[in-house]
Amino acid sequence: MKRSTYRFIKIFIITLIGFIFICGNRVYIHPVDPVSEISEQLDAWYEKYPQQKVYMHLDKPAYIVGDHIWFKIYFLDSRTHLPSSYSNTLIVELINSFGKTSLQRLIKLKDGFANGDFQLFDTIPPGQYEIRAYTSWMRNFGDDSFFKKQVNIWNPELAGELYRDDKLANKKLKKKSQRKSRKMDLQFFPEGGNLIMGLENNIAFKAINELGLGIDIEGEIVNKKGLQAATFESAHLGMGSFQFTPEPDNKYFAIVVNESGKKEKFPLPDLQESGYNLMVDPTGGDIEVTVQGTYSESEVILLAQTRGKVYYQETFKLQSGTQKIIIPTEPFPTGIAQITLFNVRVEPLCERLVFIQKNDNLNVAISTDNSSYGTREKIAVGVRISDPDGQPVQGDFSLTVSNRQLDDLSGEFNSGISSYILLTSDLKGRIENPDYYFKKNSLEIRQDLDYLMMTQGWRRFHWENVTNNIPLKIDYPVERNLIVKGRITREIFDIPLKNIHVTLAVQSGFNDVYYNRTNKDGEFEFSLPDYEDTLSIEITAKRNTGRKNLVIYVDESELPETKLNYSSYTKTMEITGTNVFRPIEAPEEDTNQARIEGIYNEPDYVIYVDEQLATYNSVFDIIKGRVPGVMVTGERVIIRGVGSIYGGTDPLYLIDNIPVDVGAVSTLNPNDVERIEFLKGPTAAIYGSRGANGVISIYTKRGFFIKKGVLNFQMLGYYKPREFYSPKYGTEFDHLYPDSRTTLYWAPVIRTDSLGHAAVEFYSSDTRGNFEVVLEGISGKGFPAEGKASFKVID
Repeated sequence: MKRSTYRFIKIFIITLIGFIFICGNRVYIHPVDPVSEISEQLDAWYEKYPQQKVYMHLDKPAYIVGDHIWFKIYFLDSRTHLPSSYSNTLIVELINSFGKTSLQRLIKLKDGFANGDFQLFDTIPPGQYEIRAYTSWMRNFGDDSFFKKQVNIWNPELAGELYRDDKLANKKLKKKSQRKSRKMDLQFFPEGGNLIMGLENNIAFKAINELGLGIDIEGEIVNKKGLQAATFESAHLGMGSFQFTPEPDNKYFAIVVNESGKKEKFPLPDLQESGYNLMVDPTGGDIEVTVQGTYSESEVILLAQTRGKVYYQETFKLQSGTQKIIIPTEPFPTGIAQITLFNVRVEPLCERLVFIQKNDNLNVAISTDNSSYGTREKIAVGVRISDPDGQPVQGDFSLTVSNRQLDDLSGEFNSGISSYILLTSDLKGRIENPDYYFKKNSLEIRQDLDYLMMTQGWRRFHWENVTNNIPLKIDYPVERNLIVKGRITREIFDIPLKNIHVTLAVQSGFNDVYYNRTNKDGEFEFSLPDYEDTLSIEITAKRNTGRKNLVIYVDESELPETKLNYSSYTKTMEITGTNVFRPIEAPEEDTNQARIEGIYNEPDYVIYVDEQLATYNSVFDIIKGRVPGVMVTGERVIIRGVGSIYGGTDPLYLIDNIPVDVGAVSTLNPNDVERIEFLKGPTAAIYGSRGANGVISIYTKRGFFIKKGVLNFQMLGYYKPREFYSPKYGTEFDHLYPDSRTTLYWAPVIRTDSLGHAAVEFYSSDTRGNFEVVLEGISGKGFPAEGKASFKVID
């Protein structure tokens, strides 16, 4: 009995160990269902790191100094293209050709939509600008995820000149010069990513000039002995492809003759002795894929996904090193599909992007009640939107009517909502003339679009991060309201101080006060209501003993375009590439503080108070008669050329960057004043509507307005958009003033009814010519819509 029991136990243990060994090896060597694993990992990635797309519809393609830029924001989920509520704070910037922010808005999103504007004062330099829009969360994925649109701002008096500083010429000069650049960059992209010796390879290429524009080329491929292996010629905007089979132990080069008649030599990517490649033809109905490899019996997985959802997968072994597969496009949505070849360990081997066009665009019909109109005549526009089956579509849209002359002044890289949402927003870099690929569904355009897919990079994620669950570094949290964060440390050794009383006061006429304490790491945070306009913030902190020998830091990453100035002289420290401003308490007897700098770049005019001016009775006497365009009557100052739509004529007064009333200025002793700066137009834009009548910023010699131990700074509140003015003509008195509008109508909110209809009315201006009606938007199911119509104003 004991022997049989012992034998049974021995057999059971051996069987159990064998079972564990077999199962363990089975799980380690070959996942039970690697395709399901990839799909689950992809879903988990998008859930952990949700991404959004921002699109801006502008009222016209180019602008004249003095114009307004009117815009509508569409903030969409990157997977569904439905309006997103993930964040409700958006930053919109106008960037000049030197990469500096000229104007900035903090926009409050509501259910994924918003609208706003920029006023282009007549002092803004003409040139090439970029409008950029993004959320704080989007900054974690790099600026490739931002919305960017090129905008040209012109001065009619300089229309014939070349703006050399920003490489911007008038349209005639651009067309002649940009395509004939002598500097060329030529890159090669083996299809699938690998150039395998001994296998037939399809290689795409792209040739551009120093402005990033495609240039036409032709050339030959030669080996290291100079023998020709293939020839090539570009088909569209410097892009094309060719096929050849590289020989082992060789090296290949492209020879191209440039515009100067000289031969240029460019190396092809290095050869690989073994591996896999893909040859894909998506120009027909379904996608034809040829997989080649040097490993005949290895099992591989072919997977295709669009916007994070897997629509096709197949596991197979290469037969004689080659396998042909047909991927049906029926289940895919319109957009970019990512085709990836994996091994059974879920490691990506090669990859290819294709664009799937389902021809499911929405039909947008725009009609006018006439084809031509006189000046200042009423115009009626009707809109009907339907799906491919003719069924009415409801959604959120915007509509603009502008002069078509401005089309000739627009940029080379701009796109409508369809090409942006479905194409540009999923690719790295700038796409030249993206709307071209959506003009019609011809074989030529499909082939040109496929060249783009082979030469442009994918921006959404890297498979290695997804399959290995490598976390992304998240530096910027989701913004759902106005946040001020910071920390407080000892003045020496930078030791965090906990349980410190912190007070935040919102000035700017609000006079709201908030209280908090620092945590164990010396950190504090204030969540503020939805304040509008630029805010003047004052933070104070003190120990329980009442002493104020503290250092207050504000996290600038939470403050878009935060401009800091402190209650004592400032010292800038470089810490891991970020500017951290540290206020240092100055001794009370020290009268030689460094002068306080303005929170803007350069003022429009400066008066430096010398010994003679210091003897005047008041600051107003100093100003009187010394500044062009500034009128002084007693204690009232008017800066000509600016004006507020909110009423009033008084400028904003600052003393040492602290907003004050006119009474504080009148009590200043001129002998205490170092300089007086004057701001108007774009220079004063940082102060929002409070600076609409100009800004007079006074700086004292000792900074005596500075309060000990207090931190003051400016930050953006939410922008309150202006309302587009559309005149209604009906009497003879309406013709007393000229009307030179180039944007006749702007409606940021157009909603179709249950029949898919919408209608608007407006009046023409005194400007004659061809005008275009443009509607853009997104349907309730996440489909982009755009349509155009035109009419003439002749008399």
